[in-house]
Amino acid sequence: MSGMVGAIAILLSSGSAFTGGVGAAIAQDTERYITVGHDKLGNSIALDTKTIKGTTYKLYGMYGDGIFETTFDASCTESRIFRNRIAIYGPEGQLLEEDKEKGEIPFVASSSPGKGMKIVCQKIGARGW
Repeated sequence: MSGMVGAIAILLSSGSAFTGGVGAAIAQDTERYITVGHDKLGNSIALDTKTIKGTTYKLYGMYGDGIFETTFDASCTESRIFRNRIAIYGPEGQLLEEDKEKGEIPFVASSSPGKGMKIVCQKIGARGW
């Protein structure tokens, strides 16, 4: 839980998530966040490298005046991705909504989850990556 709160604090600190978007927060901590895509409005979607645990990883992006956090599990050898959780946080970091429904999503190499999975699988040295 503290990693999640820390990530939200970084993304929301000094209003950077609102004045410059998640991209501004990513630019401030390029070692922690890797941009893996953009939403329909052009806002960055970022992989949080400090919360990677094995093949579990989190992506963050803008959602209204707050941020969303999506947690995934990767099956590197099978090129499969499983969504574990989606959470939406308000501007003060408060949890507004949470969906813990788990399930497989299609693996698309060019998508944000797909790019995040590639980085995670390379990090753990999975074959084929």
